[in-house]
Amino acid sequence: MDAEWTLTLREVFQDVQLQAVEASGYLRNPSGVAHQRTLVPAVRRLNTLFNDEVKDGKRGVVEEAFVLFLDEIWLAMARVLVAPKVSDVVLLAVASFVGEFLRRTSNKSKELKGKDELRMELLKRLMDATKAEDRAVRLRACHMLQIVVNRLEYIEEELETQLKATMLKRLNDKLTSVRIQSIYGLKNLQNPVEDEEDEVTQELRKLMVSDPSKDVRKAALLNLTVSKKLYQDLLIRIRDASEDVRYAAFRTIGSSMPLEDIPISDRAHLLDQGLQDRAARVRRACEQMVLKKWFPECDSSPVLLLKALDIEQYPEIGSKVSRLLLKHFSEQPRALLEKEGVVEFNALDMMSQNSDAFNAESIFFWREQCYYYQKIDNDPDKAAALVPNVSGFSKMLVATCKAESDVLFIAQQLLEFGHLLDFQDEFGRRNLLDALQKLLREIDTDSQLIKGIMELMAFVYSGSSEQEFIQVVAEVISDMYDPVEVGNQDVSASQQEDSEVSSSQQDTSTEDETTGLSFGPQLRKLSDEDREAAEAKFEELEKHLETLEFDSEEYNKVQAEMVALEALLQDPRVLSWLRCLEIVAQLLKLTSHNLSDPIVDGMSRYILPAIDSDVPALREAGLENLGLFCLLDKRLAERYLIVFWRALNNPEEESEVKHTCVQSILDMAFSFTNLQPHIFGTKLAEDTGDNEEEKDERGNDTESQETSKEGDKSDDRDGDNSGDKDKAEDEDMEKDDEAEPVVGVEKLDLDTIFVGLGQLISVDDVDLQSTIVEGFCRLFMMNRIDNITVLAILLETYFSPKLQKVQKQSEHGFQSRSLQLLSIFFPAFVMATSANCMLLEEAATHLIQKSMEKLQMESDSMLDLGACSKYVMHLLNHNEQEEVAAIQTSRKKRAKMPERRRCAHHNRIGITICLEMLALEKVAAMASIHHDVVISRQKALLKMIAWVEVTLDEQRSAALFKYLLQEITTSCFDSQRGLLRSAEAVLKRTSASYSEQSTEQSEDQTTALEHDQSWAHDLVKEREEVLHKVLLKASADHEKWLKKQEREKKAQRRRNARYVSSGSSDSSDSESDEEGDEEPDTAPARRELSSRRSKTAAVSRMHEKEGEFDARIKQALQADDADEEDEEEWDDEDSESESEGDDESDAEEEDGEEEEGDDDE
Repeated sequence: MDAEWTLTLREVFQDVQLQAVEASGYLRNPSGVAHQRTLVPAVRRLNTLFNDEVKDGKRGVVEEAFVLFLDEIWLAMARVLVAPKVSDVVLLAVASFVGEFLRRTSNKSKELKGKDELRMELLKRLMDATKAEDRAVRLRACHMLQIVVNRLEYIEEELETQLKATMLKRLNDKLTSVRIQSIYGLKNLQNPVEDEEDEVTQELRKLMVSDPSKDVRKAALLNLTVSKKLYQDLLIRIRDASEDVRYAAFRTIGSSMPLEDIPISDRAHLLDQGLQDRAARVRRACEQMVLKKWFPECDSSPVLLLKALDIEQYPEIGSKVSRLLLKHFSEQPRALLEKEGVVEFNALDMMSQNSDAFNAESIFFWREQCYYYQKIDNDPDKAAALVPNVSGFSKMLVATCKAESDVLFIAQQLLEFGHLLDFQDEFGRRNLLDALQKLLREIDTDSQLIKGIMELMAFVYSGSSEQEFIQVVAEVISDMYDPVEVGNQDVSASQQEDSEVSSSQQDTSTEDETTGLSFGPQLRKLSDEDREAAEAKFEELEKHLETLEFDSEEYNKVQAEMVALEALLQDPRVLSWLRCLEIVAQLLKLTSHNLSDPIVDGMSRYILPAIDSDVPALREAGLENLGLFCLLDKRLAERYLIVFWRALNNPEEESEVKHTCVQSILDMAFSFTNLQPHIFGTKLAEDTGDNEEEKDERGNDTESQETSKEGDKSDDRDGDNSGDKDKAEDEDMEKDDEAEPVVGVEKLDLDTIFVGLGQLISVDDVDLQSTIVEGFCRLFMMNRIDNITVLAILLETYFSPKLQKVQKQSEHGFQSRSLQLLSIFFPAFVMATSANCMLLEEAATHLIQKSMEKLQMESDSMLDLGACSKYVMHLLNHNEQEEVAAIQTSRKKRAKMPERRRCAHHNRIGITICLEMLALEKVAAMASIHHDVVISRQKALLKMIAWVEVTLDEQRSAALFKYLLQEITTSCFDSQRGLLRSAEAVLKRTSASYSEQSTEQSEDQTTALEHDQSWAHDLVKEREEVLHKVLLKASADHEKWLKKQEREKKAQRRRNARYVSSGSSDSSDSESDEEGDEEPDTAPARRELSSRRSKTAAVSRMHEKEGEFDARIKQALQADDADEEDEEEWDDEDSESESEGDDESDAEEEDGEEEEGDDDE
């Protein structure tokens, strides 16, 4: 009887498996409705069988039938688990079938009695199967368990706890597929809303962030329940190394995060990364997030979407989104767009109908529409309907530029819009140019608009004549710069006028006293009384601002009033000069003319005096203009390079000025080859000599510019004159130097400049650091620099511990830009040429030697030499590079096979490390050298040499490397057995590799090895002398540190002993008091005090004891302070005695040397 229904149960499972094999719909659509329909007949048959055979009416279930039913179901599942070969569709079908049978929608739903126990027992057996040692069984059990669990819409609390514990253990499984199935099983067991510290969610977050497998990270990302707390971790995954993970990240964010819940900065970051991702499917996922999710949430309005992206702060993102929307509009039929609620946006019509539509977003999208239809879609009809006429545009532009600062962004967009206009209308073109000139002349025009105004003017004049553009701009600059003297009727010659203007600009500090000068027609000068009142008002507002709450309404009001007063108090001449320099800078950027144009050459009269100004803003603008001016001619760059170098080394100079100097120096190095800066000055006894030299140089520079103007007719003649002028300048400088008290002559070369720039790389100023690093990377790739020291500095920067900690340059968890640049630079640099490999080898050698010469080897700022050596050896190992090159050439059939690089970088770097070890061993045997100082260096060298792989491409270096290793194992590490074993292991590995590659040595090789050995011993002696000086000082510092540690320990012990003694004295006093009270009371005393009075006496006695204890504690603390002062005095005496002892020892050594000399005589 039992056999009949058990056979029916087995037939049900067999039918499910057979149907799964015949139709693979399970695998194609595992969670769809079609998949569930295929299981409905089998589930109905199994439920009928359970109801007929296992259920026993109202009494529940038949125990024997229940056990047999459970065993039969488990047997069918176990066969799938342990079978040698099982198709995925079979496992999926069986697991889905069991899950559908055991499913319960809620705790109130009606189901057959006994199913709870059946579900509990089956899941427990599956959970036990996940612990199997066989990886296939463990994987199938996890897979089946997660399918069954995800089918259950309701799980009892006890069962849920057991499932969590089981699957969380599987998250650490060594098999990637097991971890993935466990992640899917934990998807519905998360509860981040009720419990922010949900264990499942935290474990999935860890896997999403740190698991080495991209499939595991992707699975964790897809199954993680996104919340505001986990949103930032999810945001970092859009920069994952795997394309699949990035794609999943955008899909998850687009489906689970509404636009209003994402901060504006994160919206811009998402679009910036997604719309320019290197993978097309990732870019498409980001586009779909914008078009299908964000755009409908903004009521299908481009203006509202742009407003949500804050285009004033992120205009580039706004341009990408606008063009994406316009592309979407052009590809979709108009009827479909109207059905979706999307209507094409005509900003021109909307602004003409409603003045309130004139806002930043509408103007921005208007410009993007015109650009798209003109440049990208090439639809002239739509473009013509949107672009206004030039005259109307001019009026709109002037009105906007003269408005308040809140429409500054609109003015900038209109200036960019001007490049899309049709300038065939000559009348409108002239009106626009006149309006732009007036805007340039007005000081009230915002400085941020100068660039746009100049670019639009250059664009308009590009159709006619660039010379006319330069002449017009020069007239504007001259009118704003030159002072207008009241009553001046004499007009001197042009050369005299230029010299007068230059001399007047050099004496800007004394111009405050002149009363007959007026800079600019738009400026008004305050009277002394008004200026004093304004200054007093400004100070009063500044004090009041400190008492207000930040960003409150009153705070913003007071701050706006302070800004207005500050603008009123500014010197009109300084403002006019700054405006001139801003215009000159844009002219130098936009013009293609060089110094052969006298107007361009005359721009120096506005630039050079600004460098000597006391106003930092003028000085910074002057240096920026001088850097642009020097890019026009190599001789100017060589002449004025000293100006940037001195400003860069001035400790009182502001950081913005130094940043400008660095950028200018790097631009000159990019633009010109073989720069030879002039010999500069001398080291004078007083610092004032530098300023005089700079003035002399600038005076000579103006003379050279005048001669260059006279010689414009003949280029060859001009070059000869300038060369003679340079010689004359050098002779004049030498004469001046002879008249001054000279300490020494110093020459400025490019290597000195580059090393100085390399020393400016610091973590404190990240922007300056990234600028210098990027400049050096470009110079090395352009073969403009081959300085080993600079390359070693870059290598040290890449492994700097401080820089490694600077991981978050923004809220999105990026590394610093310097690390990103260097991670790309070094592999590309080594792959470029073999000469670059030699440079990297020499830089590594230099870095090793300089690291050994540092006083502290175990400080936090010390780089990881082991990691650095591993990276360098990997770069200089050309085997992998040859494999990559072979793959690339195999794809290109006609390309020639790359020649194998025969190099011995590993051998030579290994030789350097061995020489350092031998020198350290000899220094360690000397007196006054602490062993800890030597051992720390030896450990670092052993970590580095472990990555060296000997090669016989250069037999001499390989033989010498092997010999030096043998010397190290025989003569070094006598007291350090652990270090000796490490060295012996390196020697054993090297000898084995050497014997595999080596052939019989000839007599010439033996002779060469002897010469190399003597050369190595000479180098060891040289390094011994250098390291001895360093280690002497390092040992002295280490001894002081040890003494300080010992004194601190002694002071702590004394302090502890004093507290213990004070406590024991208190206890002894109390005991003696008690004994003293007991001695006279040999006979029973008569009770004289009442209970109330005796209690009062006891309390007073307790207070007295507390007072005595407090007094003793104070005495102990005072004694401690006195001891510390004595210790400090003792330390000072020790340091003085040590210094005196050192002086005496030096004197004794000198006396001893003199006596030895006398004896020799």
